[in-house]
Amino acid sequence: MRKMAIVLALLMFGVVIAGCIGQTQTTSTTTDTIEEKTTSSVTTSISETQTSPNKYPLKIVDFAGREVTIEKEPQRIVSLAPSITETLYFIGALDKVVGVTKFDNYPENVQEGRTVIGGFSDPNIEVIASLNPDLIVGTSMHLKYLDQLEKIAPVVIIDPKSIGDIYKAVELLGRITSKEEKAKDVVAEMKDKIEEIRSKVQNMPEVKVFYIVWSDPLMSAGNGTFINDLITLAGGENIFKDTQGWPQVSVEEVLTRNPEVIILPPHAGISAEDLCNTQLVNTDAMKNGKVYTLSSDDIVSRPTPRIVEGLEEIAKFLHPDLFNFQYQPLTCEATS
Repeated sequence: MRKMAIVLALLMFGVVIAGCIGQTQTTSTTTDTIEEKTTSSVTTSISETQTSPNKYPLKIVDFAGREVTIEKEPQRIVSLAPSITETLYFIGALDKVVGVTKFDNYPENVQEGRTVIGGFSDPNIEVIASLNPDLIVGTSMHLKYLDQLEKIAPVVIIDPKSIGDIYKAVELLGRITSKEEKAKDVVAEMKDKIEEIRSKVQNMPEVKVFYIVWSDPLMSAGNGTFINDLITLAGGENIFKDTQGWPQVSVEEVLTRNPEVIILPPHAGISAEDLCNTQLVNTDAMKNGKVYTLSSDDIVSRPTPRIVEGLEEIAKFLHPDLFNFQYQPLTCEATS
């Protein structure tokens, strides 16, 4: 159970309450609306007298609806979440980051030369203050620390809940760090890749998918999660799309819904091979050897540009012929 708690905590890193776990807002289940749906009102207002390059002081409205004034271009940023660090990396602003969490792992060696400020849900305020940051970027998880953090530096809340919100997060961080053009390029690349995948799968029959979040108790991903959105965009049908968030499900329910494909992350508490010793061998997915393990948990749980990698992997699992994807089918003997 301790291992389960750790893994579930890791899933929390990019979404509303801890990255992925706790993300329960309702998102669209059609490929035409998932990408554009947003649940945050995020705008940026700049005084009419402010023109580039002298755009500071800059006033923005963050994902929490807070108006924040940034007096000068940030040079010392503390990131309170791995998803924020990743996004800053993609827009070319990682050199401005002086503090990260102990869970930051992308890009490789990102912690080297930077101060670890604690965990995602429990940042060390004293360590953050010692870094003399001129900007702190956190998620809604960190609103409870807002009074303490605002005494140190301006605080911006970044809290994507949909793919459309990820675009907004990238662009907002680009404006704040004077990386607007790079941010626009990143968003354009994301949109192009998503559209490329969506175009390929749009005329294909939907594939019934069971996604395993955790094995004991057996948990899946429902509506209101990035995973559900990615399965839909990839040309699949999440067999638990009628649930919300992260439901605990029974083997009997899975057997009744009979998925054609089973997908699990590396840290689900069980391996694909271990499923051979469960009643799930009686699903069409396992009878046909269509059980796949993602290359990383983070590419489906963190709201960053890497979410496109998660989409591409899932699309390959569901429609291997379209993507020239070669795989070795899982083989095992069914158990009674």
